[in-house]
Amino acid sequence: MTFQRDVRTAKERFEIQFLNETRTCSFREDVPELSIGGETLGPFKSGTETQLPNWVIEKLVAHNLVDLDATEAYESLRRFQNLYNAEEKQPHKLQVFPPLLYSAIIRKVNQLQSDKTSIGPRRHEEIEKIRNMLEILVETRLSKLWRVAKSKSGANQDRRKQMALEERWLVDELGTLLSTWREMVTE
Repeated sequence: MTFQRDVRTAKERFEIQFLNETRTCSFREDVPELSIGGETLGPFKSGTETQLPNWVIEKLVAHNLVDLDATEAYESLRRFQNLYNAEEKQPHKLQVFPPLLYSAIIRKVNQLQSDKTSIGPRRHEEIEKIRNMLEILVETRLSKLWRVAKSKSGANQDRRKQMALEERWLVDELGTLLSTWREMVTE
């Protein structure tokens, strides 16, 4: 089915967007020049803050060279828990989500699972907690997104600003499908 292919393509596109998104990180120690992706970066002193793409940050975090700025670490368990709680407290209102939240969360879970050396009970519990919250959050958001997609009002533009990019894509697809269906059954 074409739609399934479109969903996979969209998911891959959002993951690439996330990997290329830049965020602030700070170096934990002095680091001489780094050669990453054919580019030479640095040198960096301990405590230096800089903007780097997520794919570079992931590599540096894996080697304990940088920390992601806490205000931009929306995929951290604490920040995700806060988003989850806010969404649960207001069941009829869309909370503001970071643009690439879902891609970030999925990458976080995959990274936690791929580190076979430290997947102790605590890490396993964190993975399960994130997965459970994500499933409930998706179901909660879906009903809200459905209402936005089927609505024809101009207020949708304001609501779109509160959605993750993955959600905006879904609302657009559903809106087109619903509009086409409405035309089909009323003509």
